[in-house]
Order: sequence, then C-alpha cells, then structure tokens
Amino acid sequence: MLETYLFIATFISLSFWFFFKNEDEKRGIAGKSFLMTGGLYTAVALLLPGTSSLWSIGVHFIGLFVAGFFINSFSGSKFLFFSLLALMTGGYYSAQIGYNPFSNTSDTVKMSSSNTLPEGIDEDAELLVELGNGHQIEELDAIIKQYDLKLERAFAPQDGAVTDLDDYYTVNIPTARTAAYTDIVAALQNSGLVDNVEANEILSLDPMETKPNSTPPQEGEYSVDDPELSKVWGFRAMEIQQLYDYLASNKIKPKKKAKIAIIDTGVDKDHEDLKANFVSTRAIHNQDPQGHGTHCAGIAAAVSNNGVGVASFAPNGSYVEVTSIKVFGKYGSTSQKKIIDGMIEAADNGAAVLSMSLGGPSSDKIQRAYQQAVKYANKKGAIVVVAAGNENVNAIRRAPASVDGVITVSAIDESIQKAGFSNTVGDLKMGIAAPGAQIYSTIPNNAYEYFNGTSMATPYVAGLVGLLKSIKPKLTTKEVYKILNHTGKETKQTTKTGKLIYPAGAVKELLK
Repeated sequence: MLETYLFIATFISLSFWFFFKNEDEKRGIAGKSFLMTGGLYTAVALLLPGTSSLWSIGVHFIGLFVAGFFINSFSGSKFLFFSLLALMTGGYYSAQIGYNPFSNTSDTVKMSSSNTLPEGIDEDAELLVELGNGHQIEELDAIIKQYDLKLERAFAPQDGAVTDLDDYYTVNIPTARTAAYTDIVAALQNSGLVDNVEANEILSLDPMETKPNSTPPQEGEYSVDDPELSKVWGFRAMEIQQLYDYLASNKIKPKKKAKIAIIDTGVDKDHEDLKANFVSTRAIHNQDPQGHGTHCAGIAAAVSNNGVGVASFAPNGSYVEVTSIKVFGKYGSTSQKKIIDGMIEAADNGAAVLSMSLGGPSSDKIQRAYQQAVKYANKKGAIVVVAAGNENVNAIRRAPASVDGVITVSAIDESIQKAGFSNTVGDLKMGIAAPGAQIYSTIPNNAYEYFNGTSMATPYVAGLVGLLKSIKPKLTTKEVYKILNHTGKETKQTTKTGKLIYPAGAVKELLK
C-alpha cells in the first residue's frame, strides 16, 4: 500500500506543477515535491520484496506523464481540473485495491480478493514453494524475516537426482500474518528465486454410502471358490471368468509380483481376505479406522480361491501383492503435501501401481508439485491410477485427477452407464471406466460391505494394471492406457466415462 500512496502523491505533485505554470514559487514547490515523492516511490518499488518490477515502474511513469499532460489541458478551469484530479486519483486507488494490472503475480495460486487466507489450505503449511535451480534458501531471508515465515524442506525422495521434489519447501504463515497471504505469495513469486508457488490444499474423503445392495445376488460360474462373488456384479460385467480361463489355458505366469500401493486411510493387514497378499511398508499404515482403504485393497488384491469372501483379478497369489500408505488422518482429511509424501514413499518402496482413491476440487491451474510426484513415481517404475471424483462434474476441475501422467477412473453402475455421482473424464488424456456403484468388498475386522464411489472404481483399474505389470514389469503408463482403451468396452455414455475395462482382452492384447 505504501507504493500506491507514494505514486498518488507523485501524480498530485506533477499535476500541481502543470497547474501552477504561471506562478514560479508555487510551481517550484510542486516540482520539488514531485522529485521527492517520485524518488521515494521508485525506491520503495525497487527495494521492498513483492512490489513492482523495473518494467512496472516505467509503465507507471509513462502513464503518469500522459495523465499529467491530459489534466493540464483543463488547468484553465479550477472546477474541471480539481474534479478530474479527484476522479483520476480515486480511480487509481480503487484499481490498486481491487487489482494491479502491472503486477508480475501469476495465476498459479488463486488469490483472495480480501487479502486473507483462502479456505481449503493447510494452516500449518499453507504453501508449497519450489526453489529455483542454483538458488539457496538463505536468499529468501528478506521475505522470511519480513513476514515471520517458517520454511522447511517438504519432500525427501530417495533418488533426489532424478526429480525436483527435493527443491520444494513448505511455508508456514503465522496466524498474525495470514492477512498478508496474497502479499506473501506475490513476494515469493516476484523474488526471482522460486520456480513455483502453490497452495497446500486440504482434501477430505468423499462421503460413502453403505446401505445394502437392493439387487439380489446373482450366481455365476467361477473357477475360484470365493463364496461372496455372487454379490460382485462387476465381475459379471467385466467377464472375469474369461480372464481366469485365458490365464489358465495359456499357462501365463508372472515374471515379477507387482506391488499395488493403496494410498488411502490405511489397510487392515489382518483381514482374512487380504493378509496372504499383504506386505507391510511401515506398521503405522496397517490400521484403518475409516474402512475406506481396506475396501479399496479388497477390490484391487483380495486373495482369490481361498474359500472366503471375494476375489480379485489375480486368480492366485503369484501375480500381485498389496501394501498400504496411510495419508488420511483420524477424521478423514489430508493435504497435498501428505499425499505427495505418500506417493514418494510408495515409489521408493518398490510399488508397481499407486492406487489413489482421493482428490478434490482445486484452485491451482498448474499442478506442478503433483506432476513432479507422478514423474518421480514413473521413473521408479510405478503407474499412477486416480479417482475421477464424485461431484458429477468434469474431472478436469479436480486434483490429482487432472494431473498429466495419471490414469483417471470414472464409475459406472449395473446398467453400464455413468453412475449418477461420478465425474466425467472425457476431457482428460487418459480416462477409463470401471464399476463403482454398490461395490462389495472387504472392510476391517473380517467384514464386508457395499460402498459407492469412483474410489471403488479406481482399485479395479489398479488391480488390472498390477496384473499386467506382473506379466510385463517394464510397462509404461502410456502403454498400459493404450491397452485398456483399445480393449475396453463401450458404455452407454463412453464420451463421458471412457471405456469400461475388459481384463481378458487387456491380457490378450498385452501378449500379442
């Protein structure tokens, strides 16, 4: 604001210098005032962090002299002169309060018009900042001291040489300074020291409906003996017995067991239908107070042919294993930083597939931190599968569903059309569909339940990707998506949902 006030004082001084052109003494005072206020404005604009650039100052002075010459043409009438002076200074002040057209601030972070902390970001680490190559964190000391900021390194990938994730820092803004949120963002962006600034957004679990399925169980003939498969309508829709038959008749063996990481609320490692396929990453991840992660784990990698519960696409335990990375807290919330931490941990622990039934609406147009995490996972050999979301909107508005490099999954119902809640994926590069309504799977304490959501569709795709990766471990994301899309079945709204995965066809295409 000091910069704005000084510029207005400079303009008023210049205007009076024109106005008193026939009165030498008054004109001399106005001229000295112009030089003093103009000099102070330039010094403030150049020296204070987060203010104008040299280009901005030049544009301001050009505009100032144009306005001065204009108002000079009305100096013969005191009424017109002072009316115009008041109108122009008032208009400039209002424009600066609402929007500064000469600011270098980018739209990477959505700004709050009230200059206060926006909703939906972590109050303990409001920003994620990527330090530019060749720069040191100490170079930001002036901004850190001005706003009492606390910066800590955000991520610690094992292979820092192949990623820029180790250049990221979290920025904690003290409560007393949250009103300066937009000024802090602008100061960091205009410093010339950082490559990216984005909000560390808060995400919550999508609500889950758990009422019993109204459709009676339908018997199917399966070569596995899991008794609850009559409640899994998706297996019939995706013709999973054809998959089992093809794997058996062609004696297809995995080259490497593929690890599927459920990045979620945790997984009950002792569940009767999971424990034979479960491997622990860390003990902290092996409990699931919400049940969401355990449900997803059962869809992706339930133990098949064990005489209990349900089954997965892998007909026996030699193809895939499942692990848990807990990123949600006790009350079902998380942050972008915690999710990326989970992605890094999964990739560093050898995951072949990251199954992410999470996300939310995002204010950031450029998901650079997520993109770096996806690239890191890919370099470590993992494919990232993400839920489209349950708001019945275009998933392009949601993160990480819209991040480049992920396979994004919509949900269909038993009628093979888009589930009413599912977001659409037609505008994304790699959108695909799977069953997501009334999905029967594992929940903690050896129990089973029906859940709805793209959260349920996602692990179906992750399970299939894991099966494919077990047969050909070097598969890339683009190669896998090409197979899924080419062999997938049309739905009743394919342009919105993407194609429905067809596992038997996908394996056949893989082995051509």
